[in-house]
Amino acid sequence: MRRAHRPIVAGALVSALTLSLAAAAAPAAAEPADPLAAFHRQEVEWAPCEERLLEGLECAWIEVPLDYADPGGERASIAISRHRATDPDRRRGILLTNPGGPGGSGRYMPIEPRPDLGFDYGLGDQRVAEVYDVIGMDPRGSGASTPYLDCGADMPLPPPRPADDEFSTVTRTAIAVQRSCESNHGDLIPFMTTADTARDMDVIRAALGEERTSYYGVSYGTYLGAVYGSLFPERLDRSVLDSSVLPDGMWRELFQTQKDGYRANVDRYTAWVAERHDVYGFGSTPEEVLATFDATGARLEDAPRDDVPGLPEDKLFTAGDFDFYVGMAARNQSVWDLVSIDLWYFVNDVPFPAVELPEPPDLEVEISNDSLLLAVSCEVEWPSRLSGYYADMRRAREYSPYGVGAFWDAPQPCTFASQDPVAPLVELERDGYAPGLVIAAEFDANTVYEGGPLMADRLGNALVTVTDEGGHGFYGIPGHDCVTAAVDAYLVDGADPRDATCAGLPRPEDVPRDALSAETAREEAGEVLAEVMSEREDPLPVHRPGHG
Repeated sequence: MRRAHRPIVAGALVSALTLSLAAAAAPAAAEPADPLAAFHRQEVEWAPCEERLLEGLECAWIEVPLDYADPGGERASIAISRHRATDPDRRRGILLTNPGGPGGSGRYMPIEPRPDLGFDYGLGDQRVAEVYDVIGMDPRGSGASTPYLDCGADMPLPPPRPADDEFSTVTRTAIAVQRSCESNHGDLIPFMTTADTARDMDVIRAALGEERTSYYGVSYGTYLGAVYGSLFPERLDRSVLDSSVLPDGMWRELFQTQKDGYRANVDRYTAWVAERHDVYGFGSTPEEVLATFDATGARLEDAPRDDVPGLPEDKLFTAGDFDFYVGMAARNQSVWDLVSIDLWYFVNDVPFPAVELPEPPDLEVEISNDSLLLAVSCEVEWPSRLSGYYADMRRAREYSPYGVGAFWDAPQPCTFASQDPVAPLVELERDGYAPGLVIAAEFDANTVYEGGPLMADRLGNALVTVTDEGGHGFYGIPGHDCVTAAVDAYLVDGADPRDATCAGLPRPEDVPRDALSAETAREEAGEVLAEVMSEREDPLPVHRPGHG
């Protein structure tokens, strides 16, 4: 972790009043030099973005100190993008954004929807883009920013319910990843912190000539926004924290809550599908449905499948993949009917129908960097006692072996970091800027609901609760008009932020008995399965356009 950052001020305040003639005649004290003046006053050179996904945006690079304790030393370059306010007469400044992670590269955030690239969401067609210059940013170490952090190894997602004899493999892998990361970029890791990214944001603000900035962040971006407001309260205007993390427990305790979120979603899905036993035949009670899934997983343990839609040619679909899919798919209540069709093929061990899936387009931009996730996670000290991890893994595999399962209970690379954090985390507070808005969904598994009320209470912000919803990231998402209206009323129209309750996407209710044989439904189900399983390789909690 980085060293403690000393507050920087533009100059000392000198009183114009004097108590005596002698005091008035005394020479004025010299104002201290601003060590970041050169960064704040740098000229920003905008040019059309060159990457395919970013067409229509402007791009630039902002120079920042790599080490804020040594502004005269090595520099980093932060890549940013801009969607100019479409109504200049109503322009009210910039809106900095972050998609989550840690590790999410965010220059795509200001785009307008690009259905041709599979991205049906972007802030560029939302009302905020009328009155703000929307700014996307690849945080230090990611995307087009330099220096780029590459550990040379990724932490693979292990089976959601690993057996005891797999614990040592998981541990050795974590050790190898951390050693590789420190070997490749041990000199950079201490500077890849949330606080340093927040400081970069303030340099961006100043370099763009803005007295203050507004902010919209999702997932980890909610923590980043809260840190920014704590460090630079006089510089933060309006702020929206969408799908808020817990304000405490960075990082292991926060990550461990995900298994509880996945289990809650599995519970509500199994109750729904049990009511439709005459359609799917999984069981007439949630307990029977879970027993059916466990039996299916056991069969896949012995005989993995190679016919699953979207599966790479050289990969088999395993019991671990099945557990992952059950947990991930259970979150999306609006497509539970399609999810159930996919699961029907697994449960009954029948071949999947052929489904032609389009080749993923070359977006020419990075969406997330797992190496940065590893580095930011090391901004706090992790427990070193392996027996504690193993005990947690055993509990997780029994209680919630779905979705990420026991992954976050296992030893992580940061468990074996050779460097101790050198500064405490920033204490979150709101002291000097106006109340903002926090959004939280009742069944969000990436950032569990409890984080919303706790963050809102910590910062004195208003809270928007999305009920009966397992999604992640809601502003501007189709179907979440209630959330979007609340955000627009605050960010665009200037209304005071208020507590509100919004309904999640509706569940499928009337599922026809012939749903399993409908060709269109089979194709859509195959697409859902392929999309969810793509996250098996990249489960970062990043708000991706087109993903609720």
